[in-house]
Amino acid sequence: MGDTGHGSPQLPDQDTPVQPAGKRRRISYIAAEPNEAATPKPEESASRTPKDTSANASTPTLKPKAPPTPSSAVTHLYINDEFILSKSKIWTNVLDPASQRLLSRVPDSTLQEVQGAVSAAEKAQEMSPTIVTCLSTEAGKTLADAEAEIIRGLDSIQSACSVGQEMAGMYNMSETTQTYTLSEPLGVCVSITPFNFPLMIPLWSIPYALITGNTVVLKPSERAPTASMLLADAFRQIELPPGVFNVVHGGPSAVDKLLAQPSVQAVSFVGSDAAAERVYEHARATRKRVQAECGGKNHGIILEDANMTSTLYAIAGSAFGAAGQRCMAMSVAVFVGETKHWIQQLIGLASSLVVGCGTDKDVNVGPLISAVSKRNVLGIIERAVEEGATILLDGRDVHVPGYPNGNFVGPTILTDVKPYMECYQTEIFGPVLICMEVDTMEEAIELINENRYGNGCSIFTSSPQNVAAFQSRVNVGQIGVNIPIVAPSGMFVRTSNKDSFLGG
Repeated sequence: MGDTGHGSPQLPDQDTPVQPAGKRRRISYIAAEPNEAATPKPEESASRTPKDTSANASTPTLKPKAPPTPSSAVTHLYINDEFILSKSKIWTNVLDPASQRLLSRVPDSTLQEVQGAVSAAEKAQEMSPTIVTCLSTEAGKTLADAEAEIIRGLDSIQSACSVGQEMAGMYNMSETTQTYTLSEPLGVCVSITPFNFPLMIPLWSIPYALITGNTVVLKPSERAPTASMLLADAFRQIELPPGVFNVVHGGPSAVDKLLAQPSVQAVSFVGSDAAAERVYEHARATRKRVQAECGGKNHGIILEDANMTSTLYAIAGSAFGAAGQRCMAMSVAVFVGETKHWIQQLIGLASSLVVGCGTDKDVNVGPLISAVSKRNVLGIIERAVEEGATILLDGRDVHVPGYPNGNFVGPTILTDVKPYMECYQTEIFGPVLICMEVDTMEEAIELINENRYGNGCSIFTSSPQNVAAFQSRVNVGQIGVNIPIVAPSGMFVRTSNKDSFLGG
């Protein structure tokens, strides 16, 4: 469960990734031959080309971890993780201002060297192809979805870095009493995360736990484990102290073992209803703090004054993007009044989406995570028909050339659905959209409030009055206005109501 992107069928994300900062170190890399330690003549401070003092004048490439000692007193360049001897012909002597002793020579970098540094910096800003490929191949994401997940994960890191001011506490003093608050670490925290956003969702909790002085054990989904190992490698590269961040793998039994550890003080969970209830009960029984994000049934309300084109694109992207495998997916579209006539255009738009392997650039809808998930989705569709629902667009028999055994389900649209049906009461977690028709906004709000889930919802309208009335009357945690996926940026607290959340 988790969300990202803006909901168009292509699901692009417009943010720009920013590489997280590690430790800062200033490195002075200077070595001098014994005969160069003497005080130079005054004219030696002028810019000139340094004279080679050994036969080994061409210093080899230097690595930052353990660079070899150069044979001349020159200051090297540091470009793309390497110490490099400049090829410049213009050098300036660096002198000890007290003794006028020669300390080193510093180059006036060549154009090629400057361009090389800028090129290295520019390349470092690019999205890591390793992470993108991992998310696409292991979780079945499209490339656009994978890139968007990384961006949203970095967003959480950046937000966590600014949490210091919130930890300042409060202080009040009167003539007789001093009152103040202190923020202290809890200790060992456990993060249990799902398959569908294996990088972003761990970053919802881990940066905040670390920056507030806690240590973390991550238990990722056994169906998408590799992203967590890439995250562990990133922490290793920035030299996070040993034991501060740890990863263990496994299924429910691994979770039970983790929660049984007496030193674990807090648990963060995102996943299915059944798993959330199990984690919540186990954690509470051992007096651990716990917050568990569960399932959702997010409604989109379409009013007659909405922009038809942008609204339909938003609905299609939200319902079918990521193959519907996100807890903020819009799985119910409620068409108010005459907007019911827009459903035919929605069917045409959904039919145009390309189903296939996520690594193929033209694909809009990737596979479900497993054969079990596919069977579950197909079973819910079949039982919906048995209960009286009508299939307007059937994606059950989709065929993807070259992938005969893939877990593919195409965009599926159901209508004639009643609130008591399983397909309406259950989080399907697949590319299935329920279209319902009502006469008024009041009826639409009643549908939302009577549903057992309270994750999020959206309203599509151009009327500020409708927005104000809607926001004040719906009982969900997150509300969007003309937004297909109500997934706030990292600086906002995520919240859900009713059966979509356990703990506090």
